[in-house]
Amino acid sequence: MVAVSKEKTIGIYVPSYKRSGTIITDHLLNSCTYVVRKSEEELYKAAGVRKVLAVDDELICSMSKVRQWIIDQTPEDIVIQLDDDISQIMYRLEDQTVIEDKDVIDMEFIRIAQILEDLHLGFAALTVTAKPWSYTQEFQFAGLCGGIYWFDKEWYKAKMDEKADVKEDTDKVLQELLHNRIIIIPKYLAMTAGIDTNEGGDNVNKNMRKIIECNEYMRLKWGRYYEFDERKNTPKIAVKR
Repeated sequence: MVAVSKEKTIGIYVPSYKRSGTIITDHLLNSCTYVVRKSEEELYKAAGVRKVLAVDDELICSMSKVRQWIIDQTPEDIVIQLDDDISQIMYRLEDQTVIEDKDVIDMEFIRIAQILEDLHLGFAALTVTAKPWSYTQEFQFAGLCGGIYWFDKEWYKAKMDEKADVKEDTDKVLQELLHNRIIIIPKYLAMTAGIDTNEGGDNVNKNMRKIIECNEYMRLKWGRYYEFDERKNTPKIAVKR
């Protein structure tokens, strides 16, 4: 736990499910807490995870539920959530530079948290791609994101929508754009992570039928602000900022 200011504290959490055999993110950071189902607690401890927070299985039985549980039940004012398959964090401008120093990663995490607090905003996240040619500006204020998320509890207004299910990341972005007008996407930072390819995690819940159902629900809920490219299997947030 660290302080973003005299009044606010930060906690770093990693939701994880069925990945005790491939611990990655824990080695990347100075400190973080893995949030796992009680039925898997001993597996993660045996795998060498330094901090494990075990929760009754039924309370965190989906990605949307575990993310909301962390926001609702942890003691810190600002929580940072990382996916459990992140192997690198890097600076991404015209090219990429991997951040090797864990203290520098901490510094960047605190920097983004401080920006949220200063602007009275609730949500920040990285983009899902680390491609250098996708860099356009230091910060973006709407768009798709994933992998690493910041939640300032005082200002965060999105609520878990179980019907959004596998599209819950996109749904929370749209909710925050509706209530707080902008989100913060620090495009100068990027990460290397698995995207719907690693075993375990939320991939257990993802299949084509569920994806189709969630896309239809998102279209009904958000109308012209949500688009989905069936050919590329990619969503789009059609909100300009």
